[in-house]
Amino acid sequence: MAERAKKVTPKDSWAWFVSKYEALGYKSLSQYATAVGLQKSSLSRYFHLERQIPSGTIGTLCHTLQVSPEELLTAVGALTWTKTKTR
Repeated sequence: MAERAKKVTPKDSWAWFVSKYEALGYKSLSQYATAVGLQKSSLSRYFHLERQIPSGTIGTLCHTLQVSPEELLTAVGALTWTKTKTR
């Protein structure tokens, strides 16, 4: 049986995002957005959970943040179930 995952808050999601781009050497949201060709206002809305990430943008974010799609979608609360427990 699957367990319910902890609800992701905007603060959790934003902190996760900032930690990822800073770990890659970007000093600000503006610097990251410019480098990857995305608008910083859109990134802010995605990671403050105000808008869903478009499916066409998920690959770009995963590649540039060096994370799996599962990790990214979990960070923004799009995956609401954790892995099934094994007996």
